[in-house]
Amino acid sequence: MSGTNCRFQQINDQSLLIHLPERPNGFAILLIGDVNHYVTPHTSSWIQHPERAHFVNELCSYGYTVIYSNLYGRHWGNDPSVEMLNRIYLTILKQEILNSKVHVLAEGMGALTALKWFEKYRGQVRSAAFMNPCLSLQAHGESVKEQKLFYKQFHREICRAYSLSEEEAEEFLLSDRGVHQYVSDVPVKIWHNMSGTPYSFIKHSRAYEWVREQLGAPISLTLQLTDTNKGFAKKVKAFYNLHEKDL
Repeated sequence: MSGTNCRFQQINDQSLLIHLPERPNGFAILLIGDVNHYVTPHTSSWIQHPERAHFVNELCSYGYTVIYSNLYGRHWGNDPSVEMLNRIYLTILKQEILNSKVHVLAEGMGALTALKWFEKYRGQVRSAAFMNPCLSLQAHGESVKEQKLFYKQFHREICRAYSLSEEEAEEFLLSDRGVHQYVSDVPVKIWHNMSGTPYSFIKHSRAYEWVREQLGAPISLTLQLTDTNKGFAKKVKAFYNLHEKDL
């Protein structure tokens, strides 16, 4: 990737990739991907996909250090993914010269890990940008229930991620409180596409917007008509800039 220096690392058995900009602005972005996100010891989904590679490269051109991990694959926001994210955060601060309050960029199920991290480790996040987020396991389970193959796969992944039996997984999904369990006031901006995402705008993004309004800490929510990422890095940068005044 031109304009950046990529460095691979291992934390425990999970691969980590750091994109170092040529002219650092002192701020880091922790990127948490969706179900198809991956990092190996030699490449990543963000390097392999041309449009995504351009997006990360553009963020680096603005001076951001971009960091992401394989994070146990399809973790669906489980505790190990939250703890690994925190370990990555602490490791990066020791290695790089960066502001201790980082930005987050989460896509799909990555938003589950992000929100849980905000709740458990307060004061480490400057702001968070979400792309088509999954914010409720129960809501997502209900939306795929009529599609038997998708539901079976999702159910198996929940069993694996949370070390549950099939019966326990059913109870777990039914008892999930979704967006109502999150009370963090971290500044959040959501971009949610009308099509091309398995996560319902109403049940995830709109529901979280309502919860944050009730908490007196409203978020910014944009509904997009297409799934194009053209100019998206510039929009993310503009949002992050709003929360970089207080160091």
